[in-house]
Amino acid sequence: MSKRNEGRVIAGGIEVVVDAHHDSILSALEEAGFAPEYHCREGVCGACRCTLESGEVEYQQTPLANVPPGQVLSCCSRPKGTVALKERPPLKPRIAS
Repeated sequence: MSKRNEGRVIAGGIEVVVDAHHDSILSALEEAGFAPEYHCREGVCGACRCTLESGEVEYQQTPLANVPPGQVLSCCSRPKGTVALKERPPLKPRIAS
């Protein structure tokens, strides 16, 4: 992948910016306070698979996990512009103070 451009991910109706310091859609979602499903962060297991409603992603490396049409792996992809995902990951639990 060449220069990292800013993109946006709309996950279950909530918009998250993916900028140059994010490695992937997954890292942007985590920084925004979500707790998405994942295991490997390298496109091997497929646990982070999401349904793509619109837009395109680019992969940092070719995933080894099966990625059916209409699906993306959030752990090793970045949005090309704005993408919409069907799923909204759960929010990270807050610790009571």
